[in-house]
Amino acid sequence: MVSFKKWNVSLAIGLFLSVSYGQSIQSLPKDMPIHTKILWGENGIFRKVGFAPETRQKELLLRVKMLQLHQKLAMGSLGLFFYQAYIGKQMADGNSAKYHDLHKSMSSVVWSSYMTSAALSYFAPPGMKYSKKLSSMKIHRILSWVHFAGMASIPFLGYNIHHAADYNKALTLHQNVAAVTLVTMSISALLTFLPY
Repeated sequence: MVSFKKWNVSLAIGLFLSVSYGQSIQSLPKDMPIHTKILWGENGIFRKVGFAPETRQKELLLRVKMLQLHQKLAMGSLGLFFYQAYIGKQMADGNSAKYHDLHKSMSSVVWSSYMTSAALSYFAPPGMKYSKKLSSMKIHRILSWVHFAGMASIPFLGYNIHHAADYNKALTLHQNVAAVTLVTMSISALLTFLPY
């Protein structure tokens, strides 16, 4: 009789785990973005390497934590980026010697915090559902590709200023890309306060 009870408990636990895992896979949204499908889909990378939590509920809790941290880091990055843009403007106005080292060290901080924030959003587990309708979050995601491209290229453009044949042209390109990046980041931040 004791072995029967142990068998029932083992069977119940096994059944619970298989149902929980099955629900995890079955409750995945159908219209996931392609990168989310590659990372978190039924045969996604995170599932194959065993990184995915055991249940869909735990995935959603992980998603919430990652996206909340993403928001905090993104807001901090945006504030730092505004300050860095101010320093860059001071340099362009003739105070290069005074602000060069500060601008350079700030760029590492801004870039690192931005990329950490972007990774938290990009690698987060899938949400409950994805809609094809235009929404504030869809616009936020579209703008994220623009400011990500800008943030990825800004360090190279800044480096190029000191090595380009035409200093003014290189400086103008760096400033324009930084301005577009800052504006799209700002709009993305504002969109997070609107209803989805």
